[in-house]
Amino acid sequence: MIPKISIKTMIPGPKSLPKLARIKKINGGWNVPYPFVQSRNGVGCYVADIDGNVYLDFSSQIGSNPLGYNHPDLKEVLRRYASRTPIKIAGQDFTCQEHIELIESILDVSPKQFNAAFLVNSGAEAVENAIKVAMRHQKLAKFGVSFENAFHGRTLGALSCTNSKAVQKKHYLSLPMKRLPFNVNAASALQDLIVREAAPEEVAFVIVEPIQGEGGYNIASKEMLRSVRQVTKAHGIPLICDEVQVGLGRTGEWWSHEHFSITPDIIAAGKALQVGATIANRALFPNEPGALSSTWGGGHVLDMAMGIQTIKTIKKRRLLTNCKRAGSYLRKELGILGQTHLAMQNVRGIGLACAFDMLTPNFRDNLVMEMLKNGVILLGCGTKTVRVIPPFIITKHDCDVFIGKLEEALKKTVQKGFKHTGPIHDYMKVSTRISKN
Repeated sequence: MIPKISIKTMIPGPKSLPKLARIKKINGGWNVPYPFVQSRNGVGCYVADIDGNVYLDFSSQIGSNPLGYNHPDLKEVLRRYASRTPIKIAGQDFTCQEHIELIESILDVSPKQFNAAFLVNSGAEAVENAIKVAMRHQKLAKFGVSFENAFHGRTLGALSCTNSKAVQKKHYLSLPMKRLPFNVNAASALQDLIVREAAPEEVAFVIVEPIQGEGGYNIASKEMLRSVRQVTKAHGIPLICDEVQVGLGRTGEWWSHEHFSITPDIIAAGKALQVGATIANRALFPNEPGALSSTWGGGHVLDMAMGIQTIKTIKKRRLLTNCKRAGSYLRKELGILGQTHLAMQNVRGIGLACAFDMLTPNFRDNLVMEMLKNGVILLGCGTKTVRVIPPFIITKHDCDVFIGKLEEALKKTVQKGFKHTGPIHDYMKVSTRISKN
């Protein structure tokens, strides 16, 4: 497969459409999947669907695919494990070498005071267990604290911390929570909360995304995060940094909080790591057997091997440097487009965690759909934001192809009376469901 955009059929194509109808009928997690079915064919930042259409992927599987498609280092891992079974063991009760090596690899790229990690299946579980670790430490806790527009996952504890969209939360039970504004007033609001509503030991934790993901790729200010860290440290309140979407290198540092010169007490990681991980100092973790456990945590052998190799490859191929360099180039080119296309605003980002806003949610949805029709996969987030999160291996050529397609789509979709037609319109209904977590 040649890494080049090639759209051969209508989208969804004739092979994809009936399979999409099948998954929509039987998938209990009701959703509208993107209008194609992926094949196993892909190379670099390009992926093919089963109709033979080839797309440039600037979504990285919502940040879970940092090395792109069919990376040779990961294919070698698959080759080594091709004849080994089982690929899953009960990892908290039985130990395998990969469990040890992945934790050691994670700790090697974490702040020095982090000397233990607990492996689970997903980022949401990593957040869930970060909450549990904090609660065991704060034995008199009455509530947790998160931020406006936050997204921390779909399990009930993580969802309690979420403040992104009502559809994600309505009719579900929730842990007691308080919210802070995602701005420079956060620390004073937290201090006021302690003075007026609770003793510090009654606050279970404060959880924050240094760069909010689903909530809109909002970037915290250094002043905000540093002052919140000062308040939590002064009162002994555990600070959790949710690094699930932008951690493990996307920002050009291993963890996004490093850009803000703070160190949290607990890190929740996932996506790019291929597994979930709750990372902290060993003294914070419960010392009572059974207080934390997970059948597959530390037992999904192939995923752990992929996580180990992902960290090795990021180091070996100097991908942190590429994230910084490519991200800087992308933001420069996006800024130039924003000067001539007024519907595009507020270009922002750190490394390859980039985003921009459109004037309205409808403009955003039309743009994302038009880009897909022309062979580029993008994701919305927030209410009117487009996130630009390509794999870490992105090249300048790939960036230039993306910018060219984006300019074409901007010119077309902002025209008065623009409306999508054809199979893709019938399938998607220009819905804000194109924003994914």
